[in-house]
Amino acid sequence: MNLKYFLIGIGFILAGYILYRGIKDGPSSEKNNWQGPTLSLYVQGWGTIILCVIAGVVMIFKSLLAQI
Repeated sequence: MNLKYFLIGIGFILAGYILYRGIKDGPSSEKNNWQGPTLSLYVQGWGTIILCVIAGVVMIFKSLLAQI
């Protein structure tokens, strides 16, 4: 197991979680008194979260397959 790749993977997953916590209330609307990110930033945030999680999982698998 390559510890460097494993820690990078955990870092990506942690970054995705932190980004999720920032946008979990949804885009700004009348329901939340226009507080929160605009719709375009909300969509970009979800794209970034998905990419961070995918990169994290790939790096963790890469670290586990380093021994084979």
